[in-house]
Amino acid sequence: MSTQAAQFAATFERLGRRMLAQLESFPEELWDRAPLLATRLLDESDHWVLVVVGGREMGGERSLEAAAPDVRATLLQRYERWVTEMYRVLGQLPDALMNLFVVVPPASRETFGAEESITVRACLLYALEQSGLLVGRIECLGQVLAERQSLRHEVIAACAIESWPDLRECDARETMNVRRAGGARVMEPTR
Repeated sequence: MSTQAAQFAATFERLGRRMLAQLESFPEELWDRAPLLATRLLDESDHWVLVVVGGREMGGERSLEAAAPDVRATLLQRYERWVTEMYRVLGQLPDALMNLFVVVPPASRETFGAEESITVRACLLYALEQSGLLVGRIECLGQVLAERQSLRHEVIAACAIESWPDLRECDARETMNVRRAGGARVMEPTR
């Protein structure tokens, strides 16, 4: 594997591991919706790395994770297959081929200023950029969920405190009038 291809592969894998680690922190009840961003990341990476750069046919597993009975296991299997295929494609890519042009799919041409072709390097950089953005969104979602849990615990604690009986000592100043009688302070109860 060339130096550049190895760097791309390692970065793609690192982003994928960050995504999986963040997804593992999501509560069980969100797993029916949580994988949408992860599936999009895998779909985009499949497209740009395996299809556009690698010349492979698009597989039939696009976006099947959300419909699978065990979403976690299906997503993890698809990620592992993707990493294996990505290393296979990039492993055959010498540095000299990084400047070769690949055809941009018509639906994506606006992204590249209506260009019909871009270099392999530009294609991989674009795929990394999109992957990084999606991982960032997943991490932001994870932070929001963590803050929500923290806030939920604070609200529950505050409600528990509010329901406690009022055990504060009474402040005598609130219930007594103070006046001076011959230099001495005299307290009289308020009426």
